[in-house]
Amino acid sequence: MYPFLTAAALRSAFIRVAENHGAAGSDGVSVPAFQRDLESSLVALRESVLDGDYFAWPLRQVVIEKRPGSAHTRTLLVPAVADRVLQTAVARYLEPLVEAELEDCSFGYRRGRGVLHAVRRVRQRYLEGYRWLLDADIHDFFSSVDRDLVVSRLAPLVPDELALRLVRLWLDYAVWDGLRLQRPDLGLPLGSVISPLLANLCLDALDEALLGAGLQIVRYADDFVVLAKSRKQAALAREVSEQTLASLELRLHPEKTAIVRYDDGFKFLGVVFMKDLLLQPLRTGGPKRLRVLHSARSLPESFFPEKEKRRLRRYNAW
Repeated sequence: MYPFLTAAALRSAFIRVAENHGAAGSDGVSVPAFQRDLESSLVALRESVLDGDYFAWPLRQVVIEKRPGSAHTRTLLVPAVADRVLQTAVARYLEPLVEAELEDCSFGYRRGRGVLHAVRRVRQRYLEGYRWLLDADIHDFFSSVDRDLVVSRLAPLVPDELALRLVRLWLDYAVWDGLRLQRPDLGLPLGSVISPLLANLCLDALDEALLGAGLQIVRYADDFVVLAKSRKQAALAREVSEQTLASLELRLHPEKTAIVRYDDGFKFLGVVFMKDLLLQPLRTGGPKRLRVLHSARSLPESFFPEKEKRRLRRYNAW
């Protein structure tokens, strides 16, 4: 039996999905509805994979504010509950395989690491004499990732061919915006369970290139700074970053990337760094929820024709 398809693995994955209190996917099935006959739902999910009949529902588009009150938006792509359960189980199987490849400078979406650890690392480098930095931003990262490159980095790490087939199937995703189905050619779906894991694996090449050049990167998912002891080194950091990202068919955002002196101040992960100070922006009132600006309705069966249901047994790696 595949380790990610055992009854215990799928049940544990469902518990994790339920804890996140996510919305229904495009099939309209909510977490409580899936849970009503949980054991039967999990058995049916496992058998569909083993029989080769499994297909992933289109991702339901949800548009939210990027920050409370902001005019900027973020688009989330929400998988069906059953797909989230299976993705969670597979991601747990893949995590230690991918984790062994990642560098110590990466802090996002990793067990036992977080924003505070990244902030402390930046502060530590300052105390060690790194007073210049490349404050970088990758242009439209999640929507621009080349899936072939991600799979080519993942495949040598994973001995289980079925897990790889599932990842490939999830990367060939359709989006339901409430009116029509679309299949993007590029990108990792922001909102899918496996995307953070694959994002870290993709950008591990950037970490390795910068560390190999003797530079100090602190990265949280696609948000990163490179610390240096001179402006010349910071310029080298930009050159190495541009070259490495180009090899990944990505690029720096020209208007959001700059070489700055640490003492002049910069903002990273919501914290303002200035000389030996760490400042957090003043927040008034309690925590504010992000407004949902658009949420695609459930997908009518007639809008999801049989030809679009790309089942696992029919799926060929690109």
